Amino acid sequence: MKNEESEILNRLGRDAGFRVPEGYFDDFNERMASMLPEVEITEVDQKPTLWVTIRPYIYMAAMFAGVWCMMKVFNVFNQSVSAEQRVSEVASSINIDNNADEFIMSGGASDYDIMTYEDSIMMDEAQP
Repeated sequence: MKNEESEILNRLGRDAGFRVPEGYFDDFNERMASMLPEVEITEVDQKPTLWVTIRPYIYMAAMFAGVWCMMKVFNVFNQSVSAEQRVSEVASSINIDNNADEFIMSGGASDYDIMTYEDSIMMDEAQP
């Protein structure tokens, strides 16, 4: 394989065939500037409009409003899941014959009635 590569390089050589004329880049800037059209640059003394001035603040307010809305949406989803968990915990920790949903809706259960897992284990161990 290397033998073939060296034969090809010997036949063609390492010259790519492209050459830059002598002194081409010496006056390149002047030649390029002479080819470009003349353009006058004028400074404009315009005051920025009201929209240009307050636009960054409007965008920032919209960003914070979006973040607040996302937090509210995630909080609503979190509360709906935790409410369902509370219903099942209260229903399992309180021995009643009525429907657990009716008991909770009537205000019979409070936050103090919700037991943790450790509390339920201790109650089970205490009962004979």
